[in-house]
Amino acid sequence: MAELVLDLWGDVRDPWSHVAKRRVEAAVSASTHPMDVVVLHHVLAGPPVSDATLEEASIAGRPDGIDVTVTSPPEADPADAHRLVALALELGGPPLQAAMLERLYAAVFTEAVDVADPRVLQPLAAEAGLDERRVAAVLASSDHAADLVSDETAARSLGIETTPHLVVDHRVGLGGPASVEDYLALIDRALEDAELPSGGASAE
Repeated sequence: MAELVLDLWGDVRDPWSHVAKRRVEAAVSASTHPMDVVVLHHVLAGPPVSDATLEEASIAGRPDGIDVTVTSPPEADPADAHRLVALALELGGPPLQAAMLERLYAAVFTEAVDVADPRVLQPLAAEAGLDERRVAAVLASSDHAADLVSDETAARSLGIETTPHLVVDHRVGLGGPASVEDYLALIDRALEDAELPSGGASAE
């Protein structure tokens, strides 16, 4: 079976993006062929998060293991943090990208650190498993800025305006955050379709 690609758009300042990441990962783990599913993370920087959104997401995310302890929405410019998410994909593929993103979410929503500060980002990236010298070089340059533009352009072309948003197999989209069950239904249906012979149809 060919890999099933899930493209998930998010923003490290958006608590709902963190919730969606956790739920998509849970859905992949519960799917019929989890080893055949690849999750790629993309950037879509959105407007500042409101106090109400932060509070609502913090409550909704608790069952997903998300501990939001900040009491005011993050305001840091996410561009450098997002560039490190792109770097992680280059250096270690989807697993390292997911680890970098998870570390950033914890830094923003649990530790309340400034992820716009390169002096903060460099050790965070090292903790996630990225090469610290490469991280320093990227932060001192504009490397991977084009990846952020490409992600946002792709989102606009797909009609994606807000985060989080999942696209399954480059064709089926679901804004969110959705439930684990809704994500799982989409994933399993796509996996089922991928197993069919070319031009075939599933039995009813």
